[in-house]
Amino acid sequence: MLRMPPSVESRLRPLFIAVLFLLAPPVPAQPPVLRAVRVERAPNIDGRLQDEAWTRAAPFTGFRRVFPTEGAPTETTEIRVLYDDANLILGVYCHDSEPAKVCGNTMAHDADDDGENDDIIKVLLDPFLDRRNAYIFFVNACGARSEGLAFGEHSSLDWDGIWDARSRILEDGWTCEIRIPFKTISFKPNLPHWGINVERYIPRKQETIRLSGVKQDNFFNNAAQAAPLEGLRDLRLGTGITFKPYGTTRALQNHLEPGGTRYQWDGGFDIYKNFTPNFVGAFSYNTDFAETEVDERRVNLTRFPLYFPEKRTFFLEGSEIFNFGTTSSESFSPFFSRKIGLHQGNQVPVGFGTKVFGRLGGTNLAFLDVRTDRFNSFSAQNFFAGRVYQNVLAESKVGAIFTAGSPTGEKNTLAGFDAIYQTSRFRGNQNLLVGGWYVYNWNRQSAGRHGGFGMKVDYPNDLWDIASTYTYYGDALDPGLGFLPRNDVQTYSLHINYMPRPEKGFVGRLVRQFFYEMSFAYYWDLKGNLETRRISVNPLSFQTESGEHFEFSITPNRDILPYDFEVADGVVIPKGGYNFTNYSVEVRSASHRPLSVDVEHSFGDFYSGRLNQTELGLTFKWRGYATLAISADFVRGRLPQGRIDENVYEVKADLFISPRLGLMNYFQYDDVSKELGVNLRFRWEVAPGNIIYFVYNKNWERRWDPASRFVPLQERGVFKIQLSIRP
Repeated sequence: MLRMPPSVESRLRPLFIAVLFLLAPPVPAQPPVLRAVRVERAPNIDGRLQDEAWTRAAPFTGFRRVFPTEGAPTETTEIRVLYDDANLILGVYCHDSEPAKVCGNTMAHDADDDGENDDIIKVLLDPFLDRRNAYIFFVNACGARSEGLAFGEHSSLDWDGIWDARSRILEDGWTCEIRIPFKTISFKPNLPHWGINVERYIPRKQETIRLSGVKQDNFFNNAAQAAPLEGLRDLRLGTGITFKPYGTTRALQNHLEPGGTRYQWDGGFDIYKNFTPNFVGAFSYNTDFAETEVDERRVNLTRFPLYFPEKRTFFLEGSEIFNFGTTSSESFSPFFSRKIGLHQGNQVPVGFGTKVFGRLGGTNLAFLDVRTDRFNSFSAQNFFAGRVYQNVLAESKVGAIFTAGSPTGEKNTLAGFDAIYQTSRFRGNQNLLVGGWYVYNWNRQSAGRHGGFGMKVDYPNDLWDIASTYTYYGDALDPGLGFLPRNDVQTYSLHINYMPRPEKGFVGRLVRQFFYEMSFAYYWDLKGNLETRRISVNPLSFQTESGEHFEFSITPNRDILPYDFEVADGVVIPKGGYNFTNYSVEVRSASHRPLSVDVEHSFGDFYSGRLNQTELGLTFKWRGYATLAISADFVRGRLPQGRIDENVYEVKADLFISPRLGLMNYFQYDDVSKELGVNLRFRWEVAPGNIIYFVYNKNWERRWDPASRFVPLQERGVFKIQLSIRP
């Protein structure tokens, strides 16, 4: 039975004090209205906006500036919306008084999560009108596309949809045309209107222009602040079936084993069925992830495992519904899909997988069942995860989660529930979140505390961002399909960020925004004994009007090691209590520039010694056709127990002929594993959804042999054709 330690009550008191605000009556501004016009003959998607169909729709120009100051934008933006039987079509004209300075730095798909590198148009669509979840589509001035899902203040580019867009840079700005098939997006039929928001970003001015939600406390990703899109009538989804077969040819060679190159031919398919416009089922046979980018290598100076995000498409679709509770994924995730089909960095064959996900009324559901084939000493096994949550009030939810399975094959199940109150109308137009969650885990351990819970109050706004969090993880909490780097612990954290925007004088002309941050994080064992304390203070941090960023932070730490800790090969820090303080300085140039630099240097005490860490990043971009990014992480430590010398090097070299045809090259080396790895990925999108890949991977080991400094280990080449067929 889960019991709260007596000391918890006093530690939770600051958390609940933050809830004592009173909700003022909302005073929402009325958003503008866009109207879509039906056409019999859709325009050709070439980015020119010259087809006769565009004359049918009146342009909307009533955009407002959000940043740097609220008001009228410095440049005019026009949008027109059309639709036919199969597609929603948007045309955007971005006028610019200095068209030669329009930025288009990349042609890569899903390359720009924050949208700050290029002149870009973002479109948010809420075709459910639930004001909680939405699709997002990005197009930059080069025609590079990104798509994903938005929920509240957050978004993710994990979802991949079939759609098309083209851009053109003109003498007075740039234009883009966007075509989104109704078969790509789920929607609720017969709605009076959809929700829509459109945002334009001008990087050289650091200027954000928006259709709706035009206060600085508003988030573009929040569907509750979308404007109405009217005029959509008699929309047809079709059969709702998408058949995606694939075929692969592989050449494999292990240079450490006798024998030559092995060749393999394989194939499989995915089938998607829209049971309703809002609810999708999928079946995958012989699931393949050949085109997935390899993980980046990192230096880990902690006692706990690092979090690596999911990159495989099958697991990403519908993954936003599995978001649970109020903690970050890096701290605790009851369902972590990388536990399926991966073991110690090696792929485990996935025989088949089924899932359903989407929305039925106000209920959001996602269920996943995957069977992996036999791999090494592990037998074939099933994994299951289910998530349900109900929309309540305007932006809040209550839900539950269940998982069953473990990569080790042992029985392991988890169940939990969460409740989150969220509003973007707090005290008028500000954001507030109050939430809590609880989980219980049944596993091989019979004794101990198998439960965990957490609570959070979050006030994320432009001037003040304040968050207070408490979490409790039992000593026997070990989710087989989850990610929990640290159990047998209770934590409390408080984060305060004051972010004024000076508007007058010399400082106002130079600085866009200051960031004065302070955070406290405490970790106790379940008896209330302190294990870790981390205090971070940023006395000076700011972003300039041109986009450069400077940050200086001081972090006093206390860490009580319960056992000897091997921080590096042969360097063992004895158990005991340690106080140490480190300092960090970061300088980062504006990312929209053709040449950008990021330098971060941290120094100071580290347990019983000293530690310096320098991270360098240099990125060169040439008109979207080429990107060269070089980064390095150098760690130098001096402790009584020994020296720490660890380095990680990365080079990314991407070449593009168009946004649909490119070669992405990724080189990595670290002197811990002493392995050099190369990952080359050729991608040609012949038509939306029909893609040809060629992927080449090779690893070498560095040895101190003058005759052969780098010895080849493994080598793999994969040719893959992926089709999308919609009857």
